[in-house]
Amino acid sequence: MKKNNLLGMLIILLLLTGCVFARYDEIELDETFVITNGKLDVNADIDVGKVIIKRNNKANECQVYIKYLTERANADIRFNEKHNVLDVIVDFENWKSWKENTNESNTPKVIIELPYEPVLNLETNLKAGEFDLELGDLNLESLDFNNWAGEATINFDLPNKMEMNNLDINFKVGELKLLNLGNARFSEADINSGIGELMLDFSGENLEKAMARVDLDIGETRVIIPEDIGAKLRVSKFLFLSQVTYPNWFEKRGRYYYSDNYNKSEKSLYLMISTGLGELKIEVK
Repeated sequence: MKKNNLLGMLIILLLLTGCVFARYDEIELDETFVITNGKLDVNADIDVGKVIIKRNNKANECQVYIKYLTERANADIRFNEKHNVLDVIVDFENWKSWKENTNESNTPKVIIELPYEPVLNLETNLKAGEFDLELGDLNLESLDFNNWAGEATINFDLPNKMEMNNLDINFKVGELKLLNLGNARFSEADINSGIGELMLDFSGENLEKAMARVDLDIGETRVIIPEDIGAKLRVSKFLFLSQVTYPNWFEKRGRYYYSDNYNKSEKSLYLMISTGLGELKIEVK
């Protein structure tokens, strides 16, 4: 009887051990695609993750790497070769609980390396996590960035190779940094920030004539404007609950604020800013 009990306990222990190991199966996906017709549409639909999107060193290759635990997530990479459409998908069991599961091993990791010769249209639907987009020196025709919660940095460290037709940023909750937007080469942009911290840096080499609509809800916002750009600002405040700080570089004329060099500079930036609850700080560098 004792031997049978011992054997039974060993079997149960082995089964439990097997279940534990099964729960932590780690999957890695690593695929490379050659883009042949000169255009690529990339759709990143990611519930939770640490996501990096950057330029590939190879002109016509797009590489996607995903690492995740099968217990917590599912992932897929789909490429339509006929239409050159790439879908990167990560489904997480409960994305709203991502802050409670910040352990490195629990968080899916995604790296997308974009080719720099084809014309690119990038659309992201990101629920929660950490997102780092280094988008300089690409042929980016449009960027549609949607993020529900987390920390995100979008940096155009080098000039975009073409004029961008569409730049649309929609960020709900967390901290968002948009760096070197002058290098994005956009003519019009829509930037919406919900709750949290927002930094808008319009530095860059290639800003000539641009207009941006900025809608702020709750939080602290810094807007950095290079001193060589002639800037015109229209700011709509939310009653007395908005605090706006301007440097002496700007002069108010009617409903608008004009930079000191507005009529002299060949580069111009028009900002239409709607503020919510919080602080808006305009800086000139």
